[in-house]
Amino acid sequence: MCSYLLNHITFCLMTLTQNTISKAVVASLLALAVFAGVTVQAATPDFDTTGTYEVKMTYLGNDYGHDVTLTQANDGTLTGNGGSPVGANVYTWVITSGTVSGNTIAFSADYTATADAVTPLTVMQVNGTIALDGSMSGVWSDNYQGGARSGTFETVVGVAEPIMATLAAEDFGVVSYDTGLGILKGYTAGFGLTDATFENAQSVVIKLYSGATLLQTNTATAQVGIDIVGTQISTPFDVSGTFNYATDGYWVNVRAAEYGQTMPATKVVATVTLEDGQVVTAENTMLVGDPTTIYPDVVEPPVVTTPTEKSQCKNGGWKTFTDPSFKNQGKCVSYVEHLDKHHDDDEDDDDEDEDDDKKDKKEKRYEKNHRGSKSGR
Repeated sequence: MCSYLLNHITFCLMTLTQNTISKAVVASLLALAVFAGVTVQAATPDFDTTGTYEVKMTYLGNDYGHDVTLTQANDGTLTGNGGSPVGANVYTWVITSGTVSGNTIAFSADYTATADAVTPLTVMQVNGTIALDGSMSGVWSDNYQGGARSGTFETVVGVAEPIMATLAAEDFGVVSYDTGLGILKGYTAGFGLTDATFENAQSVVIKLYSGATLLQTNTATAQVGIDIVGTQISTPFDVSGTFNYATDGYWVNVRAAEYGQTMPATKVVATVTLEDGQVVTAENTMLVGDPTTIYPDVVEPPVVTTPTEKSQCKNGGWKTFTDPSFKNQGKCVSYVEHLDKHHDDDEDDDDEDEDDDKKDKKEKRYEKNHRGSKSGR
């Protein structure tokens, strides 16, 4: 797949550069090519925790309520503050670092009051998970007065909101080049996710259309969710090349009877079911390139200009001949009959000539033998 991706990006660079692409776009594509094989990527947040909460912190069997206010950036970075007891904060703290990644939340906070929590400074660590209903729970620890305390926590009031991922079309073009897995002579289509990744995606299905006619369907194998863990994906639709899907290992390609060999592709549609069950779709109708350049070569049958059989004259066939041409079907049939009679006459003549040759040879042998017998007397 990496071989296909890298070759695809190189081809795009060559094509786009010829069409005066900006330096910024070229730079971004080069960066993509360099990192196409990198699979390590921080998970995007599945939830937005921005809001106010009442959190129950348990320590040595006792519950301590905290007011908590969180603000989450698009990349999952957390800021915020809190304090206890609920509604009358005496002990207060402020988050110094924190993040939401996938369905996990973690942050570090410094106490700002009271004096016994500030000197020496008490630092609290919180690590938890976010349930599908938006509630949060986990463990906490701190170093109050130089010691080591720990316990559990859970939200009592307030829930995190799930972040709905989106899928966008990125490229859709006609291509013809050697991918390293065979010649790809057809189309490629790319899509990108926002607020999600392809890691452990349940399914990825991308369909190629000409108008409302389905031409080809590419269904991702499980390998896509394992190896492709970023936010972008690209798929090949071969029409007249030799691209080897089995060796590539990332797509199961199914073709209709008409798969693009005579009809131009006009639309590509992607449907992705993410790890958490969200389903996102996108389509692209902005095709770049000339589809006729990737149609298979068509071998035209030879044109018959002279009839050789009477059946060729029927059903209007007589109109198609030019050597000679005919005024009607009867003239065409008569012509063929004349050819057949002429052919038979030629065969009869050939037979007569053959008989004459045999007769001449027999007479010559007789004369030779007769002369020999006279000279012997």
